[in-house]
Amino acid sequence: MTDPAPNENDGQPPLSKQDKRARVGATAAAIAIAAVVTSIVLGIGIAALLATAGGGTEEATEDLAAPTAAATTTIAGTTTTPASPVVPVVPPSASAPPTTTPPALGTAGQVNKEAKQAPPKVEVAAGECLSGFGEKEVTEAPCGSTESRYKVSAVGPAGTACPADGDATHTIADTTLCLDIDWVVGSCADVSGDHPQRADCAPGGVQVVSILPDTNSVNACPSADRGFVYDERRFVVCFADL
Repeated sequence: MTDPAPNENDGQPPLSKQDKRARVGATAAAIAIAAVVTSIVLGIGIAALLATAGGGTEEATEDLAAPTAAATTTIAGTTTTPASPVVPVVPPSASAPPTTTPPALGTAGQVNKEAKQAPPKVEVAAGECLSGFGEKEVTEAPCGSTESRYKVSAVGPAGTACPADGDATHTIADTTLCLDIDWVVGSCADVSGDHPQRADCAPGGVQVVSILPDTNSVNACPSADRGFVYDERRFVVCFADL
């Protein structure tokens, strides 16, 4: 008789095909579960590493961005708003000078502050001529010129009585001017009003033909139609009609 072959399953009866398939399926399931668990563990580890690396990167990014932002803020500040001046702090001491010192007001300053404005001064003498006058000044002109209107017959303090036969009186501040028309032989005048006025030579006016001193008679005028008599000072201005 032939000896039976040794049992490969250590005395166990041989597995059927169905049992082998079940064992293979269980082994594959175990391997799959192990692979899944391993994948989960690896995923958690990788996520932790990424989170740690990400936090460091954000901090580094913030650290790197902060100077840039500060620099940008500084540049923007210098462009839009001028920097405030730095005021040095001086410790209190007896010898430290004050930061601001008002100018001292001496006696002269007080006098100038309290003094009233000086009245206008008229520097004109009798015999000089004027082209015009105002409230505070007079305008001089050469006697006999076309600009001259009045001749100053007298100068005195305010209230001075001028000759009764004078043509005009003008007072500036504390000075009174007594004025006559600056008569010039050959010049023309308008004698239609109460007082004659120098005027352009034109029809309707008169022309001075002579000035006679020491008389108050218009009849003394030679070849004249009429005359203007200054009785108090005794002279006559003789006219011819134009």
